[in-house]
Amino acid sequence: MAALMIYIIALIIIAALIIFVIIFRYNRHLDKVAKGEAHDTHSSIPEPRTAAGVSYKIVLMVIVIMTFIGVSTVSGIVSTMQSKMNNLEYNNRNLNILINQLQEDIKQQSSRVEDFTYNMGDVNFDTYTVPIDTKLMLKEYTDDTDVVLVAGGNSYDMNNDGNGMYSVRVDRNIFDEDYESRIVIKEPGRNYSEYVDFPSSLYYDYFPMPSMNCSFSYYSRLGKMVTEGNYTMLMGNNDDIESVTATYICDGQDIKNMDITDETFNQETIYLDKDLDVKRDLSIRFVIVTKSGFRIEQQQMVIYEDFDYPDDYEYCRIYDPNGKLLWEDDFR
Repeated sequence: MAALMIYIIALIIIAALIIFVIIFRYNRHLDKVAKGEAHDTHSSIPEPRTAAGVSYKIVLMVIVIMTFIGVSTVSGIVSTMQSKMNNLEYNNRNLNILINQLQEDIKQQSSRVEDFTYNMGDVNFDTYTVPIDTKLMLKEYTDDTDVVLVAGGNSYDMNNDGNGMYSVRVDRNIFDEDYESRIVIKEPGRNYSEYVDFPSSLYYDYFPMPSMNCSFSYYSRLGKMVTEGNYTMLMGNNDDIESVTATYICDGQDIKNMDITDETFNQETIYLDKDLDVKRDLSIRFVIVTKSGFRIEQQQMVIYEDFDYPDDYEYCRIYDPNGKLLWEDDFR
C-alpha cells in the first residue's frame, strides 16, 4: 500500500507539471497572437481548461486501475496468509497429538508395569463394599520384588504368583472417591511408585444415578419470566429402578411434581410446561427409588437470572431403605 501511495503522488505531480507547462506555453502563444507574431487559428496547443480536464481524467483512471490492482494484490496476500494460518493450525494440532502420543509412549516405556487389570464383584450392602480382584504383571522383576497396592488411603500387599504376576483382592467402599491409587514396587535398596487406574466412586456402577441431556432458556414478556426447554433422562442400572419423579422448584418452593418413570425408561424428551409460574429461577429435583428401597435425590438449578442463590439449592444424596443418609455431594 505504501508503494501504491508513492505511485499516486508521483502521478499527481507529473500531471501538475504537464498542466503547468501547457499553461505556460499557452500564455506565450497568446502573447505572440496579441503581438501579431502568430495566428490563433488551428493552434496545436490545447486550452488550459481542456488540458486540465484531460489530465484529471487520465490521473483518475490511472488511480482507479492502480487501486484495483493494489486491492487485488492485497486480497491475494490475505487469502494466502489465511491459507497458511489454517495450515499452521492444522499442523499445530497434529503436532500436539504427536507430542501427546510421544509422552504416552515414553510413559509406557518407562513404566515397569506390563499390565494392570481388575474385576469388580457384587456389592455388600451390609458394609457397602465391593470386592475387587486385582492382577498386575511387571516387565522387570526379581525373586525379592514385592508389590503394594495403595488405594483409598489403605495399603494392600499383593501376592507373588510367579513369573512377574501379582494379585490381591481388595474390598473397597462404594463411596470412596480417592482417585489417586498407585502401586509401590519394592526391591532391595530401592522403591518405585506408579499411579494406576483403580476404580473409585463405585456408586455410579451400582446405583441408577440421575443424568440428563437438556436445553433450557428464558425470556421476559410483559415483565414476566417465560421459560422454555426440555430434557431427556440418561441413566444406567435402569433394571433396578422402581420409580422416578421430577419436581419443579421456584424460589425454594415446589410448584409441580411429576412421575417420569416411563419417560426415563423410554428416554423420552420431556418439555417444560409453558404456563410454569417462574419468577427468577427454576430448579428440578429428581428422586429415584430403587427396587431394594434406596433413594437417590438430586436437585439442580436449570434457569436463573443471577448466581445469588442459596448453597443448598444444588445437591445429590443417597439414602438407605431406612432413610439414613449414606452419601452427599453439595456441589460446592
